[in-house]
Amino acid sequence: MMQSAETMVFGQTQKGGPAAAMQSAATFNERAGLVAHRQATDAVSSEGVMVSETDIPGARIITESVGGQVLGQFVQPAPVHGGGGVVAAQNAITIGEALEATGRTSGDRPVDQSDAAAIQAAETRATGSSVTVPGGLAATAQSAATHNAATDRDEEKIKLNDVLWV
Repeated sequence: MMQSAETMVFGQTQKGGPAAAMQSAATFNERAGLVAHRQATDAVSSEGVMVSETDIPGARIITESVGGQVLGQFVQPAPVHGGGGVVAAQNAITIGEALEATGRTSGDRPVDQSDAAAIQAAETRATGSSVTVPGGLAATAQSAATHNAATDRDEEKIKLNDVLWV
């Protein structure tokens, strides 16, 4: 299913992307006799796969998820057309803009470990340091994910907007 969704959005399955990783894992599990061919998990059966696009100035953000869990997020610069059909140079989207777009599209969802990991990766790339800054965005996201994992009621969980719009 994810391969079909990726092909619809990107025109092909992304090398090293979520669909390729899922296919590799499925092939391994099928060969090991752990699953049957075309068998799907409850999350896929009930909630399915989703590839969504969010347009922001100068780019689009593509988010891939299964059962509500984000598996991958890609940023593609939008071409800027100048006079006479010439494509002008385009600046890349900033990490802050990517996080802002994530807040707009998924902000009312509780923070989980995959969100904390993605925010940590963004902070690492932005700062050039693998050290988590105490009180920084990654530390806040990790704290929120830990809190949410121990909290049963959704209304008591910390949402992405609570972390990203501090």
